[in-house]
Amino acid sequence: MLLVAVAICSNAQDVRKLVTIATPLRIRSASVCGSSGLVAGRARDGSVYVWRLPSGELASNRSAEDGVTSLACSPDGKWLAIGKGDGSVILADISGKPAKTLAVGRRVSDLAFSPDGSLLAVSVDEAPVQLWDPAQGTRVAVLKTDFSGSTSMDFSPDGAWLATADADTAVRIYDRNGKLKATYSDLLLEPFAISFMPDGKDVVIGGVDCIVTILDAADAHVVRQLPKQSDPIFGVAALPDGMGLVSVHIDAARLEKFTTFMWDIRTGGRRELSIDSAHIVGYGTTAGRKAVLFTADSDSTLTAWIFPN
Repeated sequence: MLLVAVAICSNAQDVRKLVTIATPLRIRSASVCGSSGLVAGRARDGSVYVWRLPSGELASNRSAEDGVTSLACSPDGKWLAIGKGDGSVILADISGKPAKTLAVGRRVSDLAFSPDGSLLAVSVDEAPVQLWDPAQGTRVAVLKTDFSGSTSMDFSPDGAWLATADADTAVRIYDRNGKLKATYSDLLLEPFAISFMPDGKDVVIGGVDCIVTILDAADAHVVRQLPKQSDPIFGVAALPDGMGLVSVHIDAARLEKFTTFMWDIRTGGRRELSIDSAHIVGYGTTAGRKAVLFTADSDSTLTAWIFPN
């Protein structure tokens, strides 16, 4: 694949473009393979590609397949989890060769490996998240909601906890066996996004209430809230330094208009990032604890952006 040379944004205080990769089709989602230096992408036809960062070199690709709905890459860069609309998850090696299939029973909307790769969280439509042991191919636990499913989920950096943002307007935190440890239920509206802070002690949430809220992961009490914004939050991610985070907002009046902010947690200050948030397809932390964000700028390009320190 052709690569566009690394370039620096004109605004030195903004994110830095790492590389733009030419793709055969629009990429629907991208999953960072931990610190392995790999990133996997799911194309609109169900094909899966794996690239090396920062070069953008193609490492492998898996042929198109009907019904692919989600993708996750293991942190060691060895395994892919491919969710499907028929209620199955294909576990494949990094080349795309299938190893086993998990029967989860409902359309798979999202997937997440634990940091050590020993657990796979599977978010399904209209039902609670399931925890699986990918090595054994066995289900560890089915989590809980009062109704419907989860809109977002995240493992703590040490893999001890899993947090879910649930459609019943609660945030729940579980241990790795699926035992409920804490619940935050003071939200009046649905949370759409959740992310652990790098130290694993706090979790960040955002949603329809337009407020970034930081909770203590041990008991889910509110640590602090950042200033309320005018638009709902559809994405939130803590930066590796533990002092900043990124939030993605959608204009409530014009649903096609997105805005991305970078926040300073210490001051509550924020600034807008000059990227097209409507096309964000992935976020993660790669080699050297660098936060990287991916945008599908067109039907034929995927761009990786590195955040400033």
